[in-house]
Amino acid sequence: MPPLSSLIRLPAKPLLSIVGAGGKTTTMYTLAAELAAQGKRVITTTTTNIYIPRSDETDTLVVAAETSTLREMVNAAWGRHRRVTVAGKVIGSGKLSGVQLDQPYALLQKGGADVVIVEADGARHSMIKAPAEYEPVVPAQTNVALIVMSAEAINQPLSVEIAHRPERIAALLGINQGDILTPVLIARLMAHELGGLKNIPIQAAIYLLLTGVTVSKLAVVADLASLVQGMGRVTGVCCSARVGEWFVQGL
Repeated sequence: MPPLSSLIRLPAKPLLSIVGAGGKTTTMYTLAAELAAQGKRVITTTTTNIYIPRSDETDTLVVAAETSTLREMVNAAWGRHRRVTVAGKVIGSGKLSGVQLDQPYALLQKGGADVVIVEADGARHSMIKAPAEYEPVVPAQTNVALIVMSAEAINQPLSVEIAHRPERIAALLGINQGDILTPVLIARLMAHELGGLKNIPIQAAIYLLLTGVTVSKLAVVADLASLVQGMGRVTGVCCSARVGEWFVQGL
C-alpha cells in the first residue's frame, strides 16, 4: 500500500495541521519521515502539548520560546538533519509545550523548511472527539488539514471509553451518551463546523484520515467516506490498517 504523502495533494509550501483523535502524533511523524525520505526538510511541531519524541520519530529537537531563536537553531540543524521537531519548552512528565500560533508559518517562511506539520489538537489517546471552546489551535495559514479518527469508533456506543469529551459530541449531534455512533452520525460530526471542521481555514484542503481500518470495518468505512465526501468540504478520505500503509476510500 502507498504512503500517505502520495495520496494527499501538497501545495508548493505545505503548512499542514492535524486535528482529531486516534493517531495524530503517529501520523505526523510517519508523514514527516516519508517527506524527509523524498529529500524535503520537514519541521514537526505542536500548538498544544506533545510527548518528547523518540529518536526514531525525529532527527533532532529544538526547544526555544522566541521565534528568532527558533529560526536560528532550525537553520543550523539543516546541515545534519532532515526532520526537526520544534517546541516552546519542556514542561515535565516527558512533555513539550507548543509553539505560538504564528510561529509555524514564520518557520515555513524563514526557517529553511520545505514542509511544516502541526499537531493542533489533543485527544488523550481516544478514538474520536469533539473540540472544546479553546481548540483546535490551527494556524490561519494552514493549507492542508488532516482530520484523524479511529475506525474502531464506528458503530460503538458513545462513551468515555472511546471518545474525548463525549458530552460535546452528544450536544453537537443531539444524541445521548450510550447512543450508537453510526456512520451517519460520525459523518455529521466530522463535517460539523464546531466538530471536525472547527477552526480549519477556508483555504485549506481537508482530508479525513481513518486509522485502524480492519477488514471487518471496510463496509462501514465505505459508507462513512461516501457520506463525508457528500457534505462538501472534505477533499478525500484516506484509510490505514497499519502505520505507514494507506489507501484511498471513495472518490
